[in-house]
Amino acid sequence: MKKEDIIKEKLALIDRLHSLKTLSDDLWFLPFREGSWGIADVISHFIAWDQFMIDNRISYLLKNEPFPQMVIDVEEINRAASSYARSGITKNQLIDEFISVRNQLLTLINQLDRERFAMPLPGKENMTLGDYFVGMIEHDEKHMVQIQSFINQNQIA
Repeated sequence: MKKEDIIKEKLALIDRLHSLKTLSDDLWFLPFREGSWGIADVISHFIAWDQFMIDNRISYLLKNEPFPQMVIDVEEINRAASSYARSGITKNQLIDEFISVRNQLLTLINQLDRERFAMPLPGKENMTLGDYFVGMIEHDEKHMVQIQSFINQNQIA
């Protein structure tokens, strides 16, 4: 996927999430099903992973340095995101934070050379930066389908 298309796709999520500010707080925190996340958790999850990409991926690509050697505890990052979503932060604050972090990510992506998107990722010679972002965009979309389906099931416009 080309840099411009990646930026367009990542930017589109901002508009989609901005519209969630009209949801009731009850629906915002209601789990999709028993024992699962709700919309607030997913938005906080987006923030956590965008921040991870900023801190541990894009910033290193911009400096042409290898990614840091680290153990990535996906479950812990997701648990922390869910806890944060339910820490007392308001719906509007969480959405605004998402918008701010996503815009930071987009600013950094925009600083990368177009050619970089066709190059392999450090340590992952079978995956280009473009491929990596395709996966992230698919991940965003999976969650947005989940959110929209949940809203539709609860007959909220």
